[in-house]
Amino acid sequence: MPRLKVLTTIYMAFWSLIIGAATAAYLDLINWVIDFFWKDIPAWLSIPSAWRPLAICMPLSIVIGLSQKYVGAYPLTIAQVLDEVKITGHFDYHRWKQIIYSGLLILGAGASVGPEASASGLVAGMIYWLGCHYKVIQAQREELATATFRRQLRVIWFTRLSTYQVDRPITDFFRSKRTKQAFYFAYTLVAFIGLVIFFKFFPQEGVIGFHHPAINWEWGGLLVVIPALAVGWLFGFIFVKISKASERWIDRGKHTVMKAVLGGLVLVAAAAFSTDCLYSGEFSIVPFAHRSLQMAPLFLITFALVKAIITNVGFALGWRGGTIFPAIFSTLAVGACLAHYLPWMPRLTASLVVATGITVILERPLLTAIILWLLLPIQFAVFILLVCLLTNWVLKRVPVLKP
Repeated sequence: MPRLKVLTTIYMAFWSLIIGAATAAYLDLINWVIDFFWKDIPAWLSIPSAWRPLAICMPLSIVIGLSQKYVGAYPLTIAQVLDEVKITGHFDYHRWKQIIYSGLLILGAGASVGPEASASGLVAGMIYWLGCHYKVIQAQREELATATFRRQLRVIWFTRLSTYQVDRPITDFFRSKRTKQAFYFAYTLVAFIGLVIFFKFFPQEGVIGFHHPAINWEWGGLLVVIPALAVGWLFGFIFVKISKASERWIDRGKHTVMKAVLGGLVLVAAAAFSTDCLYSGEFSIVPFAHRSLQMAPLFLITFALVKAIITNVGFALGWRGGTIFPAIFSTLAVGACLAHYLPWMPRLTASLVVATGITVILERPLLTAIILWLLLPIQFAVFILLVCLLTNWVLKRVPVLKP
């Protein structure tokens, strides 16, 4: 039995590393596809930068509309992925081709949506695939305990899932809930290590990592807390209201291709205001944070509103994806705008506005804090966590503040 446990652990750790690295590779692939559409092709065709949004968004909007009509409403949102797992107890990983195709197409076309939607579908599929293999191994545990080393290796590494019944829930294979939680935590940590290792070899600023800029600590920074909380809540409230209005008034009807083309026109119009309106921003949040404090306050607040509108309207028109990174980008612009009027610790001001606003939007304080730790100055980690928890507590205590 010890040998079987060791072989199973090696197998699970290996594929967990692969899952983490594959997730990072997908994020990197998105950046490559965007460069291909927006740099390589225009360079080959000598398309001026001012005409690139029109030349790229409009033809691809037709492809997006046809894909939404004939391939399906992909990529799935994080909420859809979680609901499917909760309701059915599994996630169909065979849809990975549709998820990758739709995700790369929409993100490469310059949509102001994030990669977390398609990435969550891919990760959920990979996790369920690995979980099924684990169940296959555990279902034959007693038989494999006395099998030869070669037989154990063959079953662990080369058994095809289609030859086994894997409908039994994975919880049946753990002695207790605590054991299952420890199992998930351990292999999630291994997957995270795989993701970090990939980005060590193929670094991309702003995707993931702990940032350590020089911070000038001032007692006056305490004075920014209340205004930052208020402004962050207000913008988070507005962002969610825009999302709900877009879903209510736009995301209806069967004119899929026409809607997608309209989404392309919206994106072209927004790009005329600022090219930062394009893309989700996951690769440029950190660089934007560095230069946002030198931008005009009126531009920042206008940009934040435009970005919020095209993200949610575009999604409703078929340019599907995640809203977390565009929301962070928009809220960061609002935080930088507020920092122009508060002379103490502008980076702290912006960070607190983002933490509050994203907590209002996601209603998941711990998830919000973890994401922001990897994008904002790590020196503010404690403040970000406290603000996320406080915002969530206030929203629960005072429901009228929820959007």
